[in-house]
Amino acid sequence: MKFFVLAILVIIIIKGIFVLFTSISVPATGGAIFTRTHPSMIKKILENIKLEPTQVVYDLGCGDGRFLRTVVKRYNVKAIGFEINPWAYFLAKIYNVFSKTKVNVVFANFWHKKVSNANLVFCYLFPDVMRKLKEKLEKELRPGTFVVSCNFPIPDWQPKRIIHAAFPYNDPIYIYQFKLSQ
Repeated sequence: MKFFVLAILVIIIIKGIFVLFTSISVPATGGAIFTRTHPSMIKKILENIKLEPTQVVYDLGCGDGRFLRTVVKRYNVKAIGFEINPWAYFLAKIYNVFSKTKVNVVFANFWHKKVSNANLVFCYLFPDVMRKLKEKLEKELRPGTFVVSCNFPIPDWQPKRIIHAAFPYNDPIYIYQFKLSQ
């Protein structure tokens, strides 16, 4: 019985920490919460993007860093993720230690970070920030840079490809190749 009570208490504490950290990050995220990218989506993206070990990948709002760890394992690229949610940042750091993957997860608001040296920018953001993201990327990216957005398109940009991971929900994944005049 003591174990059961202790387990319930631990669950309540963890959930409380999650809620606290999520509420702390709400002003920066506009209410977007940490959610994991499904492995089937990551697999589908990496089947459609080819990278070289010298290239740089950014994840804007990287959550637990799973996209970055997977892309590093597959292509041995330089991977940088920005995360403002303390809980997700903590998880990313822990997972990176245990996976022994060279992923640089930075506790920072990506709106204040430059991504101009990117070869690929990955995001899984809410639709209400996509117009602002478009403006940021148009100011910073070099022609030819790939941008991948899960579920939500970048306004006024024409995707090079729209793919779908059949599982779990067949959600769209937008793949763009940046041009100066989108």
